[in-house]
Amino acid sequence: MNLTFLKKIIQEGEGLFQEFKTSLEKVDRSMVAFANARGGTIYLGVDDQGKSHHFELSNRLKAQLQDIAKNIDPPLNIKCSEIGNIVVIQVKEGEDKPYKCSDGFFLRVGAANQKLRRDDILDLVVQFNRVRFETLYNELFRFPDDFSRERYDFFVKASHLEQVSETLGQKKFLISLGVCELQRGKILFNNAGILFFAHDPRKFLPQARLNYVRYQGVTKSHVIDRRIFDGSILEQLDGVFRKLAFDTPVAYELTSSSVRQEKSHYPMRALEEAIINALIHRDYYEVGAETMVEIFSDRIEVTNPGRLLGSLQLDKLENRSLRRNPVVAELLYRTGRGEKLGSGIARMKMLMREWKLKPPHFVVEDAFFSVTFRGPKEFFPEEKLITLAPRLKQFAHLRNQLDDMFTAEQYAALLSVTTRTAQKDLGDLMEHGIVERMGKGKSTIYKFR
Repeated sequence: MNLTFLKKIIQEGEGLFQEFKTSLEKVDRSMVAFANARGGTIYLGVDDQGKSHHFELSNRLKAQLQDIAKNIDPPLNIKCSEIGNIVVIQVKEGEDKPYKCSDGFFLRVGAANQKLRRDDILDLVVQFNRVRFETLYNELFRFPDDFSRERYDFFVKASHLEQVSETLGQKKFLISLGVCELQRGKILFNNAGILFFAHDPRKFLPQARLNYVRYQGVTKSHVIDRRIFDGSILEQLDGVFRKLAFDTPVAYELTSSSVRQEKSHYPMRALEEAIINALIHRDYYEVGAETMVEIFSDRIEVTNPGRLLGSLQLDKLENRSLRRNPVVAELLYRTGRGEKLGSGIARMKMLMREWKLKPPHFVVEDAFFSVTFRGPKEFFPEEKLITLAPRLKQFAHLRNQLDDMFTAEQYAALLSVTTRTAQKDLGDLMEHGIVERMGKGKSTIYKFR
C-alpha cells in the first residue's frame, strides 16, 4: 500500500472494515471489535473527517501496540506499518472468538464498535459456530465472465466512490468491500459479492429473489397481482419500491387550515425500511424460502426466512443490533439504503406514529420473521370534517390509533383534556355523524360510524 492508495482508501470513510483514530485511546476496543467481526484496519493519525495528523511508528509505539494486542483475551496478532505520517494497524478476523479487552466484549457493527452484553456474547458464539452464508466463497463463479460491470458501476455511483474505484482499480476496490479475495492469483467471490455484482445471481443462488403479491380483500384467497423481483439486491429493492409506490393508495386529508393534501395510506419510508431489513437479516441457507411482500386491503406484511439470532427477543429488538449478513448491510448502507446501528425498527414505529397509524406488529413463527403494517380505516368524507373545530378534526385523524370502541376517558387521555371536555367534544362529533354512543351512564362507550 502506497500513500496515494491510502489516501483513496481513507476517502471511503469509516465503515465495517476500517476505523480512524488520532490517539491510542480505546484502540483495544477497536482491535477486539474487528477480531470479533470480519477483521479490519485501524488508521492511527486520521480524524473522523479523514484529515491526517502526524503519527510516527517509533519502536516505543510498536511496543505499546503489541502490548495492547497481547493483553486482549485471547491475545491477538496484529500487523503494524507506517505510510507517510499515518500508522496502519491491521487486525485479522479472529479464529478463537469471542475476544475481550479490559472494557468488555465489542463487535464491529457498521462504522461503530458496539459493546456486547451477556446475551449478545452468547449470540456471537451461536452465530460463528455456523459459517455465515454471505462469507462463503463460490468457486463456480468465474471472474470476469460472471461479473456484471454494469452493476458494479451502478454501485460505485450510488456509493459516491467513483474516485476511490478509479484509483484503486476494480479488483482492489472489490477486495476492500469484503466481497472477494485474491487467492493464488485468482479472484474468488463470496455470496455477498454474488448478490450484488453477478450477471445472474440466481445461477448461483436460486433463492436470491423477492416475491411480491397483492390480494383482493383481507385474505389470500384471490390474487390480483404477483411479481418476482430478482437481479442484484439493489435491483430487487428498487423494483419493489417502485411497485409499492404505484400500488399503495393515496387519500386527500384536510390540514389544520382546511387545505386538501394528498397523503399515502402508509409511510413509504417505513415499508422500505422493513423490506431492507428483511434482505439484511434473511437466512439465505433456507433455499426453498423467499422474502415476501404481501399487500392486503387493510395491511401490508413483509416476511423473511430466518429466526432471531441467538437469544434475541421481540421486545428487545429496538435496543439491540446483531445482523445475520453484516457485509450485505454495509454495502446497502453505503448506497444510502439500510439501517444504521439497529435504528430501523425505531424509525418504523416513529413513521407509523406520524401517520396516525398503529405501530408495526412483529412476529417470529416457524423459522420466519414478519412485520405487519396496519393501514388506515376508511377515510371520513371531506364534507364531514371541514366544519369541525381543530381539536375534533385532530381526533378524527387519530382514529387509526384507537380500537373501534372507546370511552370518553380514552378520548380525554389521547387529547390531554378533562373527561367533561371529552364528553362535550364527543357530543359535537355525534351531531356531525362522526361517532355514535352506545349504552348509558358508566357503561357508555362510543364508536366511529
